[in-house]
Amino acid sequence: DWENDGNVVKLVLNSKDYTNFQEESDALFAAARKMKRGSAVVEELLAKTLEGEEALNDAQMDLQSMESSVLDEGTMILIQERLERTAKKTGWKPPKIEQFEEQSKPRRNTTKMSQGNKARKPNPRELTSPSGHKVLVGRNRRDNEAICFALSKPTDIWMHARGCPGAHVLLCSRRGSPKVTDDDLQFAADLAAFYSDARTERRAEITTAEPKHITKPRGAPPGAVTLRQEGKTLLGKPDDVAEELKEARELSGANWSELGYRKGGKRANNKKKTAAVEKETAKKRREEARENNKRRKRKEESDWF
Repeated sequence: DWENDGNVVKLVLNSKDYTNFQEESDALFAAARKMKRGSAVVEELLAKTLEGEEALNDAQMDLQSMESSVLDEGTMILIQERLERTAKKTGWKPPKIEQFEEQSKPRRNTTKMSQGNKARKPNPRELTSPSGHKVLVGRNRRDNEAICFALSKPTDIWMHARGCPGAHVLLCSRRGSPKVTDDDLQFAADLAAFYSDARTERRAEITTAEPKHITKPRGAPPGAVTLRQEGKTLLGKPDDVAEELKEARELSGANWSELGYRKGGKRANNKKKTAAVEKETAKKRREEARENNKRRKRKEESDWF
């Protein structure tokens, strides 16, 4: 065996299945060629699988970076088109609208219907602006949904922290109420920044809109909306909210999510870091697979058969 320093190797022939050594060697060569062809097919399938995994990971990271309840419709369309182009590699199939409609239908055969409806009734925070206007702040996704489509009036002003998850805020300006002042707008903008993932920043951009420009994409979860037209952009200052709100948040010991979940602060702060680590791990895994393929190719090319 010249690959092992010329060591002598004893070959035992299979006299039971073959009549002579030539017949056995031909059978072994045929099996080796078959395995070589199979390894090429497996290598191609593995490469396609890695490409599909990379496409799905990229789409997941794009969606995670857009977790604000104000969805970017243009980005969603780009992600969908990219998934459709790579569908053969990823196996992705677009969801059917009928599935969302079926899931959204209310169930009639439920016990204690009245108690269930009462439990699902929205209950946003109610605060008062410097001029006496009511300000509603969503506690969860049901509150956000209600603020946008059930509790708002055409004259109200809707607000949300730009580019990050947070509560929907509604500055109510009703008939007969005082004129909305800059102090009222700043008060609501500070609340929108405070009840969002931007609350640790000194300032945060706040998107405003008229309720008539708020729309809900078909099949989107409760509280997720898009804007046909944005209003004036404000700068919210989370640290300027009332001290009792800060104390209440400290006592709760959790961060609020616009999807209606409560989560620890470290999870929110480390979200980008975790996504970067996952991407780097996937990249290393793909590189290792490619190196293994190259080594296998070199070994096959060096084989004497």
